[in-house]
Amino acid sequence: MIPDQIKEKVKEAYSDPESKFFLDKQIEKEVERHRRNYREFKALNPDKDFTCWKKMNEEININTTNNSEVIAMGIFLLALDKFQPDE
Repeated sequence: MIPDQIKEKVKEAYSDPESKFFLDKQIEKEVERHRRNYREFKALNPDKDFTCWKKMNEEININTTNNSEVIAMGIFLLALDKFQPDE
């Protein structure tokens, strides 16, 4: 699967209102983790920008068929799309 397929699969799995609420909460937690990781990245790599950091994070190993791993990757990628640095 490609990243967009993973994100779509996760959105479909959490499409009813109660599970969508759960998904949104998980994405918000992951956005905060991305925020911390990006700050650390910038501290170590002041010459690199957000585009570089995001590209590195999008290159995760997406070759899995394990549903829990697909869900975790989907949440990670959805949060990455939502994250905007404080710069």
